[in-house]
Amino acid sequence: MVRNGVIGALALLSLFAITMTLLSGFDAALGQFLALWYLMIPLVLGFGIQVSLYTILKQRAKGLMATSGTSASAGMLACCAHHAADVLPILGLSAVATLIAQYQVPILSFTLLINILGIAVMWNHVRKMV
Repeated sequence: MVRNGVIGALALLSLFAITMTLLSGFDAALGQFLALWYLMIPLVLGFGIQVSLYTILKQRAKGLMATSGTSASAGMLACCAHHAADVLPILGLSAVATLIAQYQVPILSFTLLINILGIAVMWNHVRKMV
């Protein structure tokens, strides 16, 4: 279960790094991470915790639906999505890129809140199953 959480956390961090590097280069990816580390590290850790809790729930109760870490992935991608501004105008989505860039910290903060609520819900389910 802990192994799955570590793999999930590393996968989310890799998703961010790959997306940012492809869109803006390694230096931009590193700079973005360093600028927003206080939000990104809790998101990555929270996602890892959710994966671990989901693994426990899946082992103990087959078929039980549990909160996923989708919000963490969406938040991390929203963090770097504004760097797609070079490509989005071609797709007619430059306004979306501008909006995401403008509200980057609130989006990540809200995502972190959802992540914490997801952990609380899953933890409650795990406690009830003991």
